[in-house]
Parts: sequence; C-alpha cells; structure tokens
Amino acid sequence: MKKLILVLFVVIISYPYSTNTQDLPAEKQKAQVYLLSKGEVYFSFEVFDKARINELSNVISIDNVDGHLVFAYANKDEFSKFLNYSIPFKVLPHPGDVDFDLKMFDGTGESNIMEWDAYPTYEAYVAMMNQFAATYPNLCRIVNAGTTIQGRQILFAVISDNVSTQEAEPKFMYTSSMHGDETTGYVLMLRLIDYLLSNYTAIQSVSSLVNGIEIWINPLANPDGTYHGGNSTVNGATRNNANGYDLNRNFPGVDGVNSQPLQTETQVFMNIASQNYFRLSANFHGGAEVVNYPWDCWQRLAADNNWWVRVSRKYADTVHAYCAPGYMNDLDNGITNGYAWYYVRGCRQDYMIYYRHGRESTIEISSTKLLPPTQLPALWNYNYRSLLNYIEQSLYGVNGAITDSVTGLPLKAKVTAVGFDIDSSEVYSDSLFGKYYRMAIQGNYNLMFTCPGYNSKTISGISVKNDSVTTLNVQLRPLINGITINHNLPAEFRLYQNYPNPFNPATTIKFDVPALDRNNSTLVTLVIYDILGKKSEELLNNYLKSGTYEINWDSKNYSSGVYYYTLSAGDLTITKKLVLIK
Repeated sequence: MKKLILVLFVVIISYPYSTNTQDLPAEKQKAQVYLLSKGEVYFSFEVFDKARINELSNVISIDNVDGHLVFAYANKDEFSKFLNYSIPFKVLPHPGDVDFDLKMFDGTGESNIMEWDAYPTYEAYVAMMNQFAATYPNLCRIVNAGTTIQGRQILFAVISDNVSTQEAEPKFMYTSSMHGDETTGYVLMLRLIDYLLSNYTAIQSVSSLVNGIEIWINPLANPDGTYHGGNSTVNGATRNNANGYDLNRNFPGVDGVNSQPLQTETQVFMNIASQNYFRLSANFHGGAEVVNYPWDCWQRLAADNNWWVRVSRKYADTVHAYCAPGYMNDLDNGITNGYAWYYVRGCRQDYMIYYRHGRESTIEISSTKLLPPTQLPALWNYNYRSLLNYIEQSLYGVNGAITDSVTGLPLKAKVTAVGFDIDSSEVYSDSLFGKYYRMAIQGNYNLMFTCPGYNSKTISGISVKNDSVTTLNVQLRPLINGITINHNLPAEFRLYQNYPNPFNPATTIKFDVPALDRNNSTLVTLVIYDILGKKSEELLNNYLKSGTYEINWDSKNYSSGVYYYTLSAGDLTITKKLVLIK
C-alpha cells in the first residue's frame, strides 16, 4: 500500500497543472486510487461564484479558497456527489504523504523529544502525556476523554496550581489536529504543556496563568487520522477520521441540520464541553497561516466581532514581531472572519460559541500541513508568546460571583449584555461557585442577570477596559415559586444545611422537630423541589416525635443543578438549597 501511494505521488507531481483539464477520466482514475488507498482524495477546482462555493461546502470538505481557486477533500460518497456538478478538477498530492526524512521520536535510544524537532510515535505520545503528570503531579493530571474508532486515546493535559481541586477560576482549552494531516500544532501543544509545567516556578507570567486558570490542552484530537499510516509514523496521515469524516464538519449545525452521522471523536468533545464550561478556546489547523474568528456559517457578524478582531490582531501582530518575513500574513495580514474566507457548516468553533456559550477561534498555524520536523522549533519561537497571550484573555472583561441573597449559595445564572448580545453570545455562571466571565471589547455595558426562580437584576454603566478586569459580584433575590420560605421560626425547629454540598451522588439532610401536640408526635414532610418549584421527590411523610433526624438523599436519577429541600411540621415550613454536581 505504501509503495502504491509513493508511485501515485510521483506521477501526480509530474502531471502538468491545470484545473481546466479536459482529461477528466484520468483525473477520476487518480481520485479512485486515493479513495481506495486513503479513503479520501485532495483536489482543486475553480469556482467564480461564492454562492456556489457555499453550496459545495455542504457536499465536500473545502480546505482553502484562494481567489477563484478552491482546494478540497472528499471521501467516496462526497466525491461521488461532487462529480454530479460536472466541474473540472485536478487531483493533487495528498498533504499527508511526504518524501522527506520524517524524524520520529519513539522514546528509546539517544533521540530526545525535548529538542522538539521530531514527531512522536503514538506510543511515545501517550507515554509523554503520562510522564507530564508523573513529573508534575501537583500541577498536571491527564484526562482520557475517550477512545477513537480504532481504540486510540483522546488525551487532555489539565494544568492548574491545584490540579485535583475545583476552583473558582475560568477553564481554558487548546486542541490541535482534528484534521489528522495538520500536525504542526500537535508538537507545539506538547511543547506548550512542557513549557507551562517546567517554567511554573521560574517565570512569573507562567505562574500567573497556571494559578488563575484551569488550562486544558489536547495535542491530538484525531489520532486515527494522524497515525493512518501506523503508530510508528505520521507519514500517510489523513484529514478525516477512520470512518472517513471531517471532524470539523461534524458538529451540530448552527445554521441548519448537519446530515452527517455524529462521529465518536465528535461525541467525546461534546461530552467534555458539556462537563466543563470552557470560557475561551482555540483549535489549531494547517494549510494556511491566519487566525480565523467567528462566524464560519453566518455572514452576519458576531456580537463580539470587535473583540475578536482585537484578540486575533494581537495574536498575529505578536507573531509578526518575532517571525521570519512572510509568515502568518494570509488574508487580512494574518486574521480573517471565517465566513468572509469561506462558508463552513458543522465546525467546532461555531458549536462552542452557539451551543456552549464560550468563545473559540480556529488558528491556521502553518501553510504546510505536514511540516518537516526541523522547522518545528522555528514555528514555536514564532508563536509561543501569542499562545500565552491568548490564554490570558480568559481573565479579562467583567467577572464575579452570582449568589442567592438569602442563602449565599452560588447560582447558575444567565448574564446578558442588554442591547448587545445576539446569536447565543450571552454567558452563564457555573453552578459550583456562581462565577461568570464576560470577555468584551472596551466600553460601557448594561448587564442583566437572570435565573429561574429569582428576580432578575440589571446593572447599568459597567465599564470594561481592554486587557483588564472589572469585578462585579451580584446577589439575586428568590421568588416564591410554590416553595414557602419562613424566617420567623422557633429555635426547636431547625433544618441544617445538607452535607456535603455541593454533592454527588448522595447527601445527608439533618433536621430538628419540636413537640407541637399533646402526643409529642407531629406530621413531618421533607420534599425535594427543582429550581422551578416542581416536586422532584418526597423523602419523608410521617409522624415523628420531637428530636433530631438525618435522611440520606441519593440523587443518582437526577441531573446536575440547584434543588430546594423543604421541611414542614404542622404550620411550620423551612427551605434550604442544595447543589448537585455530576
């Protein structure tokens, strides 16, 4: 198979280039060879109508648009649909097949990955990730988020000063190489993990990031694609996963239904995103050199377009200050609005913003997809300052804690910039600490805080400065929503705060019952309500004598969130709040 691919590569590079070739049967034959050997074909064609490019983007996986010239990938079914358009095309050498010396690090012998001029084998990659946690157990833990179709691990390095403890700080995420043949970011992310850990005590700016942010880094999002040629080499890498799907076209559509079957790797990332509220993230690609900001699917601009332009410009301009001439100057000198470049449905960037209420960009880090490994150190030197600056942005803007004005417990609330937010750009506080983070361009904002079961509150004229933080803590007053809260109660009637709280999956509720009638026995009820006041479960409905009691609530059948528990005895009622975290 490898010999077949090499022969095909030599034939294709010697073929005269013309997208208007009339020898379509020969091009179709070349395409079939790639489809049989790799499961995908890379090709180009010309289109002079942007609307037609948008239409084709829902048929094939467009990779780049340079004027009227379109570069694309397709699996067997996609290519068959493309042929129905009768557009002349040219089959190109696959970017994942290279003929230069591809230095690989396997963890043995005298090779040293810390020179960062080699790609790791798959086994060496897994070993490296685990070694980070073993070397820095107080700063790093490894999360195996799930396995791919072929059983390879999708790994995250989680970096924080208290890495095993949930803290009231934003979560940030970097991932790379969801297109398996775009490998530059793969090595750069491994090096970033090492840089943050090894310099934690040496560089103040690094310790500030690690102390203030929970940083998640996934160097390799599509290991089946990257190691399509086998675990010992990245040569032969494919864009798509093992099923032949482009993972960056596979997320739930924002502007319409995505007809692709949801892939295992996509579901893994959706699960991670649902379990962790990433306030800011980026995913690294190759094939161009540009910071791509939202939207990819909508022509209209994002609510935070000015903020995105500034953050993207800062990334590119910082790179320009340290790179060789000509690097990262594609499109608008290194930045672009995604839709202005070309339309994409089902990308992760738009999914993370619209469905997860975070902020994400797509950073194309190298025009050559499978870069010669000797060039990797230079790309690191060009980019690492920008990588750190981008992480730091998650600390800026307006942030604070939203709590219940009665109990002081944290609330999961919606934070809306009135007259500003559109297209799901509002953010939410987390239910564990009530912390919210609203990154924004410099200006004055009116923020509205809303939570089911609570009176909303709007605070006007909040000043935000670039690269700075405005702290605003907010208390919301609960509504009476089928739940009675009585603050004038006899001392003998007590409902204690449950413990632990927050909890998962069980918690203990303790209470004192007074003697309210001559028989020293009182009808006592203990009921769990959800945040809207709907009864979830009745834990107790019985006559009790005066005394102290404890009841355990097992919440295995309930989802994460805020609940109330109400104790009633005679005419006396008292309510407290508990928080379930799963």
